[in-house]
Amino acid sequence: MAKQGEAPVLARINSLLVRHSRNPDKLVRQVDRLVNKFGDEVYPHLIFTTAHLEFTKRTAKKHWQEIVAHWEQMGESLNREIDFRVALLDYFIHFNKRIKNPKIIEIKIFQKTQEETFIDELTQLYNYRYFVRSMDVEIIRSNRYNASLSLVIFDVDDFKHYNDTNGHLAGNKALKKLAQVIGKSVRDVDILVRYGGEEFALLLPETSKEGAFVIAERIRQSVARSKFPRGDMQPLKKFSVSGGVATLNVDASTGPDLVKKADQALYRAKSRGKNQIALYEDERRDSDRVGVAIVGRLQVASDQGDIFEVQNVSESGFLFSFHKSIPLGSLLHLSLQIPGRKTPIPCKAKVKRVEEVKKNKIYEIGVRLVQIKQRDEKVYQRLVHSLIQKKKKA
Repeated sequence: MAKQGEAPVLARINSLLVRHSRNPDKLVRQVDRLVNKFGDEVYPHLIFTTAHLEFTKRTAKKHWQEIVAHWEQMGESLNREIDFRVALLDYFIHFNKRIKNPKIIEIKIFQKTQEETFIDELTQLYNYRYFVRSMDVEIIRSNRYNASLSLVIFDVDDFKHYNDTNGHLAGNKALKKLAQVIGKSVRDVDILVRYGGEEFALLLPETSKEGAFVIAERIRQSVARSKFPRGDMQPLKKFSVSGGVATLNVDASTGPDLVKKADQALYRAKSRGKNQIALYEDERRDSDRVGVAIVGRLQVASDQGDIFEVQNVSESGFLFSFHKSIPLGSLLHLSLQIPGRKTPIPCKAKVKRVEEVKKNKIYEIGVRLVQIKQRDEKVYQRLVHSLIQKKKKA
């Protein structure tokens, strides 16, 4: 099962060493491709995997270049193929002199040992240590290519009750089955780990907040449909999970903050009754709403888009009138035509309030912004602040 979460860098380096350790041209080309995709973080991983020496990215890159040159010189001098690891060992023993008592270990044995360091024994998923490493790599890649990265944290609902009722052995069996159920719903690029206890974390590369919600909800439903021993004895009459979703550079800019925001969303899901998925939302109270005349286009699911009229705005959202009701909690794709701006601002918002205006059968829809590009958010906030100032002066 651990295969679905193979480290993006470490697993590929190990594979390259197995396949191209006697071909300098191929190995160098493949390493260059990895660097183009993941950045200079590849070099420390490469040196650590082969020599178990730790260097900064800059120093590791320098060593890599010198090792490659040494490798080529050794091949020419001996007039035969030289394994990359032989050249690396010779370099660090005789030239750089970092290794005094070398130990030879077969690469596949090293891979197995490395995997065991990162594997949770009970569920056979990757563990928290692996999660931290993977998150660092994925954040670098996400920022490098301006790609989305979302995190979902799942927690078993009322797991203490399950353990108290059925015993810890049954609880462990349930966690093993849960890992299998979740594992069937994730992609090869996703990183699923046992975060700790009855919590599981799912890193979703190149996945927006909306996409992460869809995946998390599918997993929640799959767990709720699955048969767990004595699950009907749980408070919700079934074995279930709740989940919290947060997205990099939308809700948080660092790994620890991303975890914090996903955890806060999980807490919200629990407080709302459990067995549900919640998106992270900024908990700041709305500032004073101010009237404004803005038109925009709205999409729900696959609709082509309908015109709506904004009535007032605040720092965290706005109220608009619409010709039909929209379910609470819906995630909307919106396009706002800000006065004085030629191109509309795209954003995503979650429906927080729906109220019918009976006189003309128009609905007032209150939404909270959940995703907007940083530059567009600045334009929106400038508009709100300017309107607030005008209101104060009036």
